[in-house]
Amino acid sequence: MKKVLITGASGFVGRHLVPALENLGYEVIGLNSSNFSDMWVIQEKMDYIIHLAVKTAAGGYCQQHPGEQYLINTSINIDMLYYWQQFQPQAKMITFGSSCGYNDNVLKFEENYLEGEPEMGYEVYGNVKRNLLIGLRALNKEYNMDYSYLIPSVFYGPEYDLHDKHFIFDLIRKIVNAKNTGEKVVLWGTGDQTRELIYIEDAIDLILQSLTWKSKIVNLSSGKAYSLKEYAQTICDIVGYDFNLIEWDVTQFVGSRSKNLINNQLYDYKFTPLKDGLAKTIKYYEDRSSSSK
Repeated sequence: MKKVLITGASGFVGRHLVPALENLGYEVIGLNSSNFSDMWVIQEKMDYIIHLAVKTAAGGYCQQHPGEQYLINTSINIDMLYYWQQFQPQAKMITFGSSCGYNDNVLKFEENYLEGEPEMGYEVYGNVKRNLLIGLRALNKEYNMDYSYLIPSVFYGPEYDLHDKHFIFDLIRKIVNAKNTGEKVVLWGTGDQTRELIYIEDAIDLILQSLTWKSKIVNLSSGKAYSLKEYAQTICDIVGYDFNLIEWDVTQFVGSRSKNLINNQLYDYKFTPLKDGLAKTIKYYEDRSSSSK
């Protein structure tokens, strides 16, 4: 039985990935923020390490807490790489970058990931993620340790934290609540900024495939971006809310106008259609929010 060590096992991705691995017959050891230090006493040899652990949040955290974010995430990543090299060098490492690691003005091919400064407003987090890749490459060069570094679009789907402020969950929360309570929907920006999504079941499938990939760095991207207006319209159509009632606050920070990753390595993957994924995610939100009342 192959063994997998997962950090961040209790997070959104981990909650889906752990049972998926177990269903395939893997033995999984999961670590989270409460027991991350237990890593140092794990002596059994792993076949894979999937490093998900990270301290970040949408909704202004990166801009308001750059020092905290730098210190915590640098410490997490250094500990992880050191443990890997000292105690688990035979294991393949799968870990994650961030789309904000790309410069605003480059074509977002994998070979451009380290070009220029990271996305404006996310320089600290982008550099922390870049440094993780640099560490992986250094260990691969000196010790021939194997890895895959995945740069994801935003993952969405059921089982997310209802307080998560990533844009798609914020849209769902505001529009569903407006439909149910009549409260106003105010969204940031003009609505013309574009973003990509990957449904969580697709993301898990691709992470599982990455266990055997030869590629070292891969954009996890559907290759299809939509504007926030288009996302909002689709959610309104699903829940039965009048899109024309939405107000747009152009004074607020919206980040990059476009975060479209180029997915040449995944061009033939059959991604879940947006409307199908959103319908399942909205149902999860409606069920969870009604049960918590």
